[in-house]
Amino acid sequence: MTKVKICGMQTIEDAQYAIDAGADFIGFVLAPSKRQLTIDEMRGILEKLDTKNAGTVGVMVNPSREEAEEALETGLDYIQFHGDEAPAFVEDFKDHAIKAFPSNSELGNSEKFEYPSNFILIDSPRKEYYGGSGSQFDWEAFDQEGLEPSRFALAGGLKPENIGEAISIFKPALVDVSSGVESDGKKDPEKVSRFIKNVKEVS
Repeated sequence: MTKVKICGMQTIEDAQYAIDAGADFIGFVLAPSKRQLTIDEMRGILEKLDTKNAGTVGVMVNPSREEAEEALETGLDYIQFHGDEAPAFVEDFKDHAIKAFPSNSELGNSEKFEYPSNFILIDSPRKEYYGGSGSQFDWEAFDQEGLEPSRFALAGGLKPENIGEAISIFKPALVDVSSGVESDGKKDPEKVSRFIKNVKEVS
């Protein structure tokens, strides 16, 4: 069964709705982004959430060790390292790590999966920010050799309408969505529910 992460949470209401709708993980962006939260803002949300049925993820870009440790101290389950972090740095957080790469990374898949993390996430190429652009990369042209199905996570342009196709092509362990379940820049409960439902139906 493919797991679902709904990322870019900005309010308690959106985060709790996603959990109640069946999300396996919810994510908070702690790096430059239009959805960026401060650690204190994220902590305030986490303190009021019922997260017993979902993991929590903080997205960071090239954090210092102290910044990463501070984020985990809020109660986060995982840090999603979305920058140019070295394997040795990620290894220090290996029980709490997701490592992301753009689909056009110069590293081969086998090199990516040498990173000691719970998931290796392939996202769309970077544009304005280090995080994904929210656009779909060329799935058919992407070389899947070297991917480890049990740790492979997919992001980039996913939405309720195309998630079935994405899962049929990649069979990922985890799918990660943010803008694809929004309307006018805000999380759309109907899209969140439909995305999760569509994942569960095909995986």
